[in-house]
Amino acid sequence: MLGTLVAFMVANPATSHAMTAVLETAGMAAVLILLRTPRPEGTAALLVSTYYYGREAGQREHDIKHAGWDAVQAHLGAEFLYGWSWPNLQQWVAPTCAAWTVAAMIVWLRSRTGQANGLLR
Repeated sequence: MLGTLVAFMVANPATSHAMTAVLETAGMAAVLILLRTPRPEGTAALLVSTYYYGREAGQREHDIKHAGWDAVQAHLGAEFLYGWSWPNLQQWVAPTCAAWTVAAMIVWLRSRTGQANGLLR
């Protein structure tokens, strides 16, 4: 079973990134809620999205440098999505969408719980 899961994740990187982002966002939001930070869901989703963006941009920058670009051009190219292939873009967009969906669900659940608690008082 574990071998099947690993094979699926390797064969479908955008999907596996999205599944991982769900867990990362939920876990980070839970910790931020316990710490009573403002807008914990959005903060968690933003951090997860930034992580995956950085991961993909770093790979693109590395590839662009090896293609002969100087460091500044490679950095700027990666920052502004130059040299990104469709799979690279998917591997950033899929976890970003998953993270923001989880954040929206947490906001919705917390608002419903808050309304229920308000009715009980």
